[in-house]
Amino acid sequence: MWNRWFYLFICVLTFLLSCSTSKKINKNVPPACGKLSFIMRGYDNETGNMDTIKYQKDPIIWYKDSLIIEETFLVQFYMNDTTYETTWAHFPWEFTFIDLPNRGFYVFSSFSDTATLIRKYTQPDSIKGSIVNFWGDMSPWDANRSALKPANDSIIAGVNYKRFKEIDYRRDTIKNKLVTRYFISYLDCNGKVPPLFSQTKWLSDRVGCPVKRWDMIVPNEFHLVNDILYLADTLTAKEQKVFKAWAKYAKEHPVEK
Repeated sequence: MWNRWFYLFICVLTFLLSCSTSKKINKNVPPACGKLSFIMRGYDNETGNMDTIKYQKDPIIWYKDSLIIEETFLVQFYMNDTTYETTWAHFPWEFTFIDLPNRGFYVFSSFSDTATLIRKYTQPDSIKGSIVNFWGDMSPWDANRSALKPANDSIIAGVNYKRFKEIDYRRDTIKNKLVTRYFISYLDCNGKVPPLFSQTKWLSDRVGCPVKRWDMIVPNEFHLVNDILYLADTLTAKEQKVFKAWAKYAKEHPVEK
């Protein structure tokens, strides 16, 4: 009888520690679930700040083991009939549930366990082709991989990043001058980043570490940053419920390949 209750206790304890809202992250192990965002920022030479790109919203991405949910938003524009001033706002549009092992994509109408399925499909990889490609984002140097060379490591917020750099030269036809562009990638090889997410999949495969960030710089003109912003290493009760419902639906209604 004691063994039976002990076994039951272990099962309950395992469930409570499995990606729960009270889970404490082990700094040496990537979290099995959580929430993040792929962000894009532009450096403002006048203010010295990294500002959000106009009309851009940071999409939220939830993950649990090998399952992912991505938010897609809609930009709505409004014009004042009197002043003709244009304003805009973001609205949730769709939520895509992705079963990575089976390459199944399920698009739902809202972030709810009772949401309506809009469509489902499959792809050879998880590149979704909308706002973000959370397993292999297309980076600027994809077309010229041989030009990417190792650079000095960089420490940001106490984390040591392995870096790679590419320099190319393009003709600015408007200003009629040769422009130098720098592309710098930051790889987190500390084992803390969920390996599902990388800004450049082929570089991650080559080095063995996820690309957390890449920068594109044209000196004295602009500095663009694409980065992964970690928002949480746990899931709320509602988020867990959505994952459970959508995973069940995907299992019962697999995508035809």
